[in-house]
Amino acid sequence: MSNKDRKKMWEERVAQWRVSGLSQRAYATEQGFPIRQVGYWVRRLAKSPPMPGLLPVRLAPAAPAPAAISLRNERGWTLSLPGDVPAGWLAELMRAL
Repeated sequence: MSNKDRKKMWEERVAQWRVSGLSQRAYATEQGFPIRQVGYWVRRLAKSPPMPGLLPVRLAPAAPAPAAISLRNERGWTLSLPGDVPAGWLAELMRAL
């Protein structure tokens, strides 16, 4: 039996022990396992980190960047601003100009 198979088998046994509500000693005796072996696997499996799983990922198309805003004055100057400028700030700027 490979180490991987042995670990999987004991993961199942420890899970069954936890569900049983029995003490480790009572569970080991009932199942015919050496008492120390049950304790060993409970400790060993508590130390090993769980294997990371894969999570579903949904990709969404990126939102298009807002178009730039250009302000032109009759005197000839042009002010270019990014399209995501807050509307309140832009209103204040327009009133100041």
